[in-house]
Amino acid sequence: MSIQQAQVELWVLEAQSGDSKAFSELCQHFYPSAISFSIKLCGDIYLAEDAVQSALLKLSKTISKLRDPAAINTWVFKLVRWQVLYMLKLQNRYRSMEDTEPLYSEDQLEQYDLAKAIAALPDIEGQVICLFYLAQLELNEVAAVLEIPTGTVKSRLFRARARLKQALQT
Repeated sequence: MSIQQAQVELWVLEAQSGDSKAFSELCQHFYPSAISFSIKLCGDIYLAEDAVQSALLKLSKTISKLRDPAAINTWVFKLVRWQVLYMLKLQNRYRSMEDTEPLYSEDQLEQYDLAKAIAALPDIEGQVICLFYLAQLELNEVAAVLEIPTGTVKSRLFRARARLKQALQT
């Protein structure tokens, strides 16, 4: 276990005891990676921000139910995923990533080839990359968040890396 993970687990225990500062630290820790994941899910930065805020609000109400502090990564990203899907359903906004407005200007994307390549991945492969590399979740945690078998996560991660490699070599 890394020192950072130990700190996160300590914040969970303190937040479960009612420490609002510890809960605030948890939110600050997860917010950047949760936003990245949420944007990949919905393609809309405003909806992503709303979904993450709603997910963190739900976390504040449900953190006491978390029995294993080590499961906080999975718990947070599941809440974010469920909230994004719920908000999309409410707004009847199911659409493919190709139909969404780009999050960055063309000039910015040229500067960030990797960001462009990740954005171009199919949805599920992009989600796996975001969770595994950007949020630094373990394979079993990614599987739990996406509600798919670990073997499927491995194959999608392999396929996504191959596509990224190909996109970056052109």
